[in-house]
Amino acid sequence: MKNISTSFLCLAGLSAGMFLAASCAAPSVTPSVQASESAAPATLPPAFVAPVAVFEMRVLDFDKQVRVVEKPTLAALDFAAYFSNPIRMAGMDEKPENYTGKMASARLPEYPFPMLDSISEYEPVAVAGKAPIAWEPFAKILYAQTGDDALAKSLNEVEAVKWDEPDVFRAFQTVTRLWGVPGTGENQGKVEWWAEVMPAVWTGRAPFYGKLKLASGGESAEVLNYYMTAEMNAEEAMNWARTLSSYWYPTLNTDLEQHTPGAIWENSRANRPFAVMRGNPMGKPMWVAFEVPAFRLTDEQLRAAAVADSLAAAGEVVPVNRMLDTSSYARLETLASLENSCPATPATKKFREALKKKLAKLPKEQNAWADNGMLWFRRNANYLVADKISGQDSLHNPLPRMIELKQYLDSQNIQLLVVPVPVKEEIYADKLIKGTDADLCVNVNGREFIREMLTAGIDVLDLYPSLMAARSGDEAPHYSYQRYDTHWALPGMLAAMEQLATRVTQYSWYADANPQPGSLVMKDTVVLREGDLVAHLADKEKSKYPADTLAGMKIYKGDKAYKGGKNAPILLMGDSFTGVFESVDQKSGGPGSLLAYATGLDVQVLTSWGGGPGVRARLKKMKKDMQSKRLVIYMMTARDFWQSPMEWDGL
Repeated sequence: MKNISTSFLCLAGLSAGMFLAASCAAPSVTPSVQASESAAPATLPPAFVAPVAVFEMRVLDFDKQVRVVEKPTLAALDFAAYFSNPIRMAGMDEKPENYTGKMASARLPEYPFPMLDSISEYEPVAVAGKAPIAWEPFAKILYAQTGDDALAKSLNEVEAVKWDEPDVFRAFQTVTRLWGVPGTGENQGKVEWWAEVMPAVWTGRAPFYGKLKLASGGESAEVLNYYMTAEMNAEEAMNWARTLSSYWYPTLNTDLEQHTPGAIWENSRANRPFAVMRGNPMGKPMWVAFEVPAFRLTDEQLRAAAVADSLAAAGEVVPVNRMLDTSSYARLETLASLENSCPATPATKKFREALKKKLAKLPKEQNAWADNGMLWFRRNANYLVADKISGQDSLHNPLPRMIELKQYLDSQNIQLLVVPVPVKEEIYADKLIKGTDADLCVNVNGREFIREMLTAGIDVLDLYPSLMAARSGDEAPHYSYQRYDTHWALPGMLAAMEQLATRVTQYSWYADANPQPGSLVMKDTVVLREGDLVAHLADKEKSKYPADTLAGMKIYKGDKAYKGGKNAPILLMGDSFTGVFESVDQKSGGPGSLLAYATGLDVQVLTSWGGGPGVRARLKKMKKDMQSKRLVIYMMTARDFWQSPMEWDGL
């Protein structure tokens, strides 16, 4: 078996979409629920009918929870994040419109689960006193280590059973807890798997338990043992938390709140989480905080940290004298290139109509689908059939907010460059809708909005031509965008960064910023990444799309992975497109590091995993850091220009 290290487990887990969780080695106790002094009593989710032996949960309010994990193992953190997480469960208690109720009348012996060799109403004796795990992240770890996806396929089959109602998209049941137990008899030396299956609230059924017919080899036991016992340090746990937000962001609108790890949260001395996640899956924000006693800070440590931060902030940032490059040449050249570049034609009308029909046929809860070897995202597709973008209401119209941001930065003599990233569905429209020409510009209103920003005096870098050129060099199965993910892959990212670096070096102040070309080193690497769209497929489809092994680049300064500092003359801010490959996955290989390598200028990165609109508020809090900045690059997915779930509130 491969040698397993803590860092590999974190990397494999994080790149496989793993999430924050709690100690699998904890004693067997029922989670305690403690309301804050001002909070009303909370109703626990149905999954709590069974005792859980892993973390303590404190309910502070109906929309705030703290999950306390004794030992920061990857298994424990994953379980705390997956088990009855209200962000993941939001809206799941509503009965689907087309559910007829067949499951409600079924008797236990009639349950249609051929992958289970036993079914019981009661927790099996075989798992008594044993800590459970969350199956999805562990199955991905197991696949990454052994190449065996049998466990994932078997459990996906459990969750995909539709009770003779195939038109109901939502899962009728989920596997809430999984136990790996040493095998007996003919399975001696193997791992036997037991599962708790939780029917959806709207079925009215109680949980039941089953033993899988599948038994895994001894190599799986070694992976399971390490997964449940190896502990993370605080930095590894935070890296895992960032990745959690990045994978849940597309449909749960998750982000990590700005919070000092181990500090007091919600004005309660009893709550000192290392990470606080905000989610907004249904138009109403909610928070789940994750706490590990070993990562807490005492009051004395907090005071010392505050003093250290204050001293560092006062002395670290070196203000620079800066002058705006007021040349309009690049902006006007881009504006001229857009003239009649994407006209509304019979071909674009045909594309829009076909895409609208495809979307109309999807179950309303289905956010991703597979076609032509790729996975597609519903919100991206909605953006391609959008109406006039600047015609949205004041909370969703990005144009006045972009103008406001430019005016704010102009007042400080800081350049603004807006970099919208085209969605995969725009670059691969021919794969999205059969019969579409590969070179047809289909995003008429999106391209018009870029023209409107330029006309309003905003400097915009138009990546569409470069990304279209990059895709012409695709060699299947490697593309300019990831097959199963919303983000670009290395070829697309490199094409975009080459264009961006060229633009940066054209500013009149570039030489005054003291560039140091050749000061950084680039090395090839690979990353294992599960596409962020896989989780949003129909349950029976998920196991068809394993993690992809992607080529990557990693930037080093000396022998250390590169990270831009507070004195960087460039701030790259935005959504997950600024963070993918930069602060998650292999790290130091995303847009910020690549731009620093290409220009010789230091680049500081500010990422909001919850969406591009949310990063503007963080910018306003960086007043001291901004004293060193000459350029702010605002990079975000273009889909958030249309009906963003995160509203464009004022600065």
